Amino acid sequence: MQLTASTKGKIERFFRRVRDQFLVRQLDLSSLEALNRQFTHWVEADYNATEHEAIGMKPIDRFGIDLTRVRFLAPSEHSDELFYAEATRKVKKDNTFSFAARRYETPVDLRDKEVELRYDRHRGENSAVVIYHKGQRLGVARLLDAVANGLCRRKEPA
Repeated sequence: MQLTASTKGKIERFFRRVRDQFLVRQLDLSSLEALNRQFTHWVEADYNATEHEAIGMKPIDRFGIDLTRVRFLAPSEHSDELFYAEATRKVKKDNTFSFAARRYETPVDLRDKEVELRYDRHRGENSAVVIYHKGQRLGVARLLDAVANGLCRRKEPA
């Protein structure tokens, strides 16, 4: 997402208010969940419920004015992947690639192609590695089964 100059000021102003009004509070820092709960409460009860001098109204009311222009994502079982970390790898001639000290097989034939990997960095080794090629989701990579991969007959690419 590209921010324009007019949006950058709004974002900077929001973060200034976070620093000046939220972070100065006595916060429960015992867990990320506790901090998120407090932040959500501050945004809903204070930030969005207070009239802002520059716009002359509450931010939630201003948002409501343009609600018809807001585009929402279509429901998808893969929406979480939009927030995953990304990495790029080149697929080897045996249709495998290395990532995070492990070898994987691609779900379709992608030999000698560069692919984009998406993964949830917070789940560590338990995270699925999802393969994208040229912006298209092709599926989840499988951990390499060296025996099955070695027995696989491959045609030479045309």
